Amino acid sequence: MTRARPFRALPADTDAPAPFSTSNLWRLKKLSWVWLATAAVCITLLAVGAPLNTSVYQMALPFGLGMAILHAASLGLTAARPVAGVLVSLAPMVVMPLVSNPVGAAPMPFSVVAMVTQVLVICVAGLRSHWMVPATAWLLSVGVGVMANYLTMPLGQTEGAQMNVVIFAAVSGGLMVAAVVAQQWQHLRTELAAERTLTADEQSRRRLAEERTRIARELHDVVAHGMSVVVVQATTAAYRHNGLSDELKQEFDDIAANSRRAMTEMRSMLGSLRNAGDGREMGPQPGFAELPGLLASARTAGVVVPEPELSGVDLDSVGEVIALTAYRIVQEALSNVIRHAPGATAVISLSTAKGRLEVSVVNTASGVGAVMAQLDRGAHVGQGLIGMRERATIVGGSVFCAPTPEGGFSVVASLPLISVNKTRQEEGL
Repeated sequence: MTRARPFRALPADTDAPAPFSTSNLWRLKKLSWVWLATAAVCITLLAVGAPLNTSVYQMALPFGLGMAILHAASLGLTAARPVAGVLVSLAPMVVMPLVSNPVGAAPMPFSVVAMVTQVLVICVAGLRSHWMVPATAWLLSVGVGVMANYLTMPLGQTEGAQMNVVIFAAVSGGLMVAAVVAQQWQHLRTELAAERTLTADEQSRRRLAEERTRIARELHDVVAHGMSVVVVQATTAAYRHNGLSDELKQEFDDIAANSRRAMTEMRSMLGSLRNAGDGREMGPQPGFAELPGLLASARTAGVVVPEPELSGVDLDSVGEVIALTAYRIVQEALSNVIRHAPGATAVISLSTAKGRLEVSVVNTASGVGAVMAQLDRGAHVGQGLIGMRERATIVGGSVFCAPTPEGGFSVVASLPLISVNKTRQEEGL
């Protein structure tokens, strides 16, 4: 039986997220601001670098303007394509010392704007790509500066030019390391968040699978008990009733044989469902007869539990599967009260209406429970409520859980007096 999927505002033929969802719009807005800031920085560097190249460094207009445009554009290219941007940025660094003729004490071999641009290129590469790309860009940039000192201006080499390269190497190297560390830290955070999400999902699925397995084992025990009764009755029918015809005796023998065969198959299935240490669970499963003991246990734990309110309910007429389901729902509800609202009062009521068994467990507010809720805020969500819903769904029922206006919590289950599986079997017969 398939479950109805929750409503989603999507086309019927796709499960992809909505293209204009709030999260997607926020990402687009954030990305737009990043590119706008990058464009503003590139334009600023171009506006300052081009006049500086033509006036202070006396470059010809094509070289001064072209190198400024190329260097500023390499910064934007690095944001999109780090390797290509780094390679493009090296071209102005090589050409500028060859075509410049600085006036006075202007920094050489790099201008201040060129150094700032190249530092930004290295930092962006460190944030956007593998650490080898910014490291290579830093080594090549420093190498260009050293070569410019000793090859392109052998007669004009000064202490200031050497200091220029040293400062550039120190500043760009430090910022490059910081950018790489920031990128790795961000990657670690992303991977850790993804791993935590995956672990939480796996734990949730594992707990749900364990709960389903336990439900299957308990239902198996209930059915096995009923089958045992059938085998005994069919086997002893000939001794308990005199005068049975040979045809009836053969029919009872066939019933007993089929029942034994079914019992053998169910025992093999039981072996695959149980662990080695679960032998203690081979006994009969609990029902309404064990309800007083459950209430006494809850009272011992500090929960005030009055006697259950029965509204026209004949507990003896309720089937074993439904009784087991109701017992487990009450057990889980009381366990939640003990854990989250110690000292509260839990009122249990059972009633029948229109062929269904209504089970209600409502607890009052607890001051200690409010304090525990504050302390447990952010803790993982248990699988108790999921397990109750699974149990009710198996027999064709439902469970509704919600806080009460007074600060307590209510669990209301609606179960058919005859389980869905039994009804289907009767229809098949």
